[in-house]
Amino acid sequence: MLFEAAKLTRTFKGREILNLSQFKLEKGKIYALIGANGAGKTTLLNLLALLDKPTSGQLFFCGQEVQYNRQQLLHLRRRIVLVDQHPILFTGPVWKNVEFGLKVRGIAKKIRRERTEEVLALVGMEEFYLADAHKLSGGESKRIALARALVIEPEVLLCDEPTANVDAENQEIILQILKRINRKKQTSILLATHYLSQSRRLAHHTLLLEHGALSETIDPA
Repeated sequence: MLFEAAKLTRTFKGREILNLSQFKLEKGKIYALIGANGAGKTTLLNLLALLDKPTSGQLFFCGQEVQYNRQQLLHLRRRIVLVDQHPILFTGPVWKNVEFGLKVRGIAKKIRRERTEEVLALVGMEEFYLADAHKLSGGESKRIALARALVIEPEVLLCDEPTANVDAENQEIILQILKRINRKKQTSILLATHYLSQSRRLAHHTLLLEHGALSETIDPA
């Protein structure tokens, strides 16, 4: 099992944002997380990315209980990547943005370049290698943010509204990228979205989140 949670809650300023009595995600699957604004989707993604700590309850990743000590978190966070709804790209060329995760991991320059070129080709942005990241369109920026996440070859990819505020062409490209990496790399994916139509096309399972609780799981017909 990829993730398991028991009696997991998150409270902020006295208000309970998330309350999951039980939660399980399998390895190698694509899950869509559906819910209205304020349902708790981003809160759940931040907890699963280990960027936030639950108020109460237990979270397990690959059978190991998350203890939230610095050493464990550093190790586990290298296996999970979250792509924000509004990704921030660094000043400078696209290639520097994409290779960043490899550089901080001490990967050799030659390998960084090879993997950066490979992942830019994967997202259809190879011609933007030298482009100024701050001059990209919204859809292009999201594809570069996705490339930056994929270059480190995570076991788990979490995406917060990956196609929001993106034109139809880039929406389709992003969905096809997610489908491809799941099929070829067996990357486990959880994407938050407003669009049930996207989840039906892409996901193995759809989770419906309402008022911080999972109301049901919708399996494909």
